[in-house]
Amino acid sequence: METRLTYPSSLRLIRAARRDSSFTVERLGKTPVWRRDEPACDNANKALLARPDETHALRPDSKLFVLVPHEGYRSRSMLRCFRICEGNLPPESFVRVSRPGFEPIVTESPELCIVRAASDLALRVRQGYLDKNVALIRLIELIDELCGRYARHPSNPRSEQPKYDLEPITSIELLSRYLREAQHVHGLVLARQALPYALDNLGSPMEVLVEMACCLPPHLGGVNLPKPVSNQPLDFSDHERSLVSHSTLRPDHYWEKYRIAGEYNGGSHDGGDANAEDDRRVSDYQACGIKVFPARFENVCTGKGLAAYLRKIVDAMAQVEGRAWEQRIFKILDSSSYQQARQVLLDTMLPPNPS
Repeated sequence: METRLTYPSSLRLIRAARRDSSFTVERLGKTPVWRRDEPACDNANKALLARPDETHALRPDSKLFVLVPHEGYRSRSMLRCFRICEGNLPPESFVRVSRPGFEPIVTESPELCIVRAASDLALRVRQGYLDKNVALIRLIELIDELCGRYARHPSNPRSEQPKYDLEPITSIELLSRYLREAQHVHGLVLARQALPYALDNLGSPMEVLVEMACCLPPHLGGVNLPKPVSNQPLDFSDHERSLVSHSTLRPDHYWEKYRIAGEYNGGSHDGGDANAEDDRRVSDYQACGIKVFPARFENVCTGKGLAAYLRKIVDAMAQVEGRAWEQRIFKILDSSSYQQARQVLLDTMLPPNPS
């Protein structure tokens, strides 16, 4: 029986494939027929298309999570965990991942990985190991990652550096369609709850954190601001084009209604040349009549600092929304219970190694 990967091994391989251009990911429109004449991979790392020294390779004592078509294909193994494949999965539940030097492998699609992660998180909530709001935040972040322009480390997603400037492997639209078509699969409830809070094209975990703090509802640590667009080129008028030094600007967060941009400046923005480029970018925003609010890790890594950053954005938006609206948002920022929720958001999202 062929080897097919399931979560979390499927997510591990998807992350590895995003980070390494030698991988090819092919979407399969229909669930492929099981190949019963193909022997299972005798080596776990072959199933992950990994060489032993690569970052997504398994340690010798680690488990591989595999999918089987029914109970009869489970076997006793200390190093394999088995999940029975549902017979009602919608189209695009699987992808085929290829890499030179390895046999291609079928694994769960990014959309199904999200549903599996939701199922795992929901189980931990039911067992009392995890707070429901924390589970929702973690799932939103995973959706933002797979719909975004970065990929976390396959083996150590929380402690190792992500890789940046990647093409998204899915989108809010694709995931929304998948969740509409899926029925009677564990994880759908939490996945559908998380979807409205996610955003396409975010570029880093810290961009995700700032966007969450702006846009999540107060009980999840945000202040319920309208959603921005992320990392999309601005349209310059002919007059603006004559004033700016950049051929294009792609704000990390942009609220067109308010002419407000948010920029998260990570470690790559340190140094003389980077600082000069930041200054040129701010100057170009100002020339276009756009208010820009840069953030650095040290500005937003505490509840107090994050609230101060949000207050500035809210104050600028109040020129459109009015002062009564501003006072309502300020009450959220000043509420002790919502401050606690914002701290939970920070505790859940802050990376050990900021970038």
